[in-house]
Amino acid sequence: MPQFDYQQLCHFVLPEQGGLSVETILKRFLHLTPREIRHAKYIPDGIQKNGVSCRTNAVVQTGDTITFRYEQKCPHLSEDQVLPVSGDSAGVRILYEDSDLCVADKPSGMVCHASHGHYFDSLTHAAASLLKTPTAPSELRCIGRLDKDTSGLVLFAKNQLAAARLSRQRESGALKKEYLALVHHPFSEETQKETIRLSMEQIPGDDPDSFDPSGKRITKMRICKEGNGLWAITHYEAVLQDPFWAVVCCRLETGRTHQIRLHMASIGHPLFGDPLYGVRDGGTRAALHAWKLHFLQPMTGEPIDLENIRTHMFD
Repeated sequence: MPQFDYQQLCHFVLPEQGGLSVETILKRFLHLTPREIRHAKYIPDGIQKNGVSCRTNAVVQTGDTITFRYEQKCPHLSEDQVLPVSGDSAGVRILYEDSDLCVADKPSGMVCHASHGHYFDSLTHAAASLLKTPTAPSELRCIGRLDKDTSGLVLFAKNQLAAARLSRQRESGALKKEYLALVHHPFSEETQKETIRLSMEQIPGDDPDSFDPSGKRITKMRICKEGNGLWAITHYEAVLQDPFWAVVCCRLETGRTHQIRLHMASIGHPLFGDPLYGVRDGGTRAALHAWKLHFLQPMTGEPIDLENIRTHMFD
């Protein structure tokens, strides 16, 4: 049977809030959803007023303290319970960690989630083993994964409530991520800072373009007419360039599969190392790095800003 740790959110009732219901306090001031409130009813002492369990229709008075408890599967594992990480996990670093989340620095060539052929060498698995308190990989929830070739910052939630709140930030745009990409060809002065608004769709599985030269089925996207696919918006700015290449900073309003790779190729600037949308140039991987991340701590609302520029980002 799984064990649980519990964490809590508290609210001190101010004079102007007296007379409201506990449910209103939870929704309006602790920003909890009806589903989260319902779930707390099944947690021992999940909702309390002044340290005593209460119903959500209870009325609060000035000076009351309302406490909401949320569960977190117990992360305390003995050494023999922590699954081994195959290969070298030194390429993964934890750049930020608190009780609700962590941010990992993902190297290129590593998948975010465990999958067929990658049971013990995923980023989730490596990150779980590197946390201050070792955590089961299944307890980490990835908020916006990166493609296998892409390196950089990846955000993980440690519990269900944090995952829900961070996912809502991602959907609303409060969570922001920026990428650096090395692309072919310099930009003209007029096109160094632009916004690309082009719809995308996945190439059907029976299309010849959905197979690589060896005949293996692959995921590949293409530009399509507006309304036929998924709307995608990429803001970019060339920050460094020479006669043959440019480094661009990209910020996404939408997070579509291969969005930066396809959008940059569509304007004549494919990424180095990306034969799927560009040319074979000798690069070992698509030159894309998630270097900047902004979000709000899901429980306190405190802004968190992280940056990670590597010396050899595109090796």
